[in-house]
Amino acid sequence: MIAAGALWIEVRPDSTVSHPFAIEEINPGTVVDQSNTEARVVPTGTFTPIELGKTALESIALGAPVLSADVGDAHEVVPSGWWVVEVPVPRGAQSGDACRLVLLDGGVVVEGVVVTAGVEDPLGSGLGMIAVEPDPAADVARAAAEGRVAVMLASW
Repeated sequence: MIAAGALWIEVRPDSTVSHPFAIEEINPGTVVDQSNTEARVVPTGTFTPIELGKTALESIALGAPVLSADVGDAHEVVPSGWWVVEVPVPRGAQSGDACRLVLLDGGVVVEGVVVTAGVEDPLGSGLGMIAVEPDPAADVARAAAEGRVAVMLASW
């Protein structure tokens, strides 16, 4: 009986697992990996297991667990066939937010979707990635390169 008890202790399933937690604020569009997370032991079944190396689709606060809804493929927010352009993105933008890009000097307005927001750093570039439809993509890229684009976010 003692031997059976010892064997059970040795081979019983773990009641805890390791799960990643953010060791810094993780912005949408950032790859979630060992550089910005640490493994912490939690009871089995507390969180859905996630795979590191995926892209943050939502902001993940310092110290928060990385949830399966927070990460995925960055291409999940880009409609099929659309192009992604780097532009200044307003603070507070989140991956998946609807936006409008106004091409200055011409008044052309183009619908877009935020793929990655700019880093919330006052000294950062403020550049992020926005997906746009194929037809105006070249005009948007040209305007962005020349600093002639303004981005408006849908109310949030």
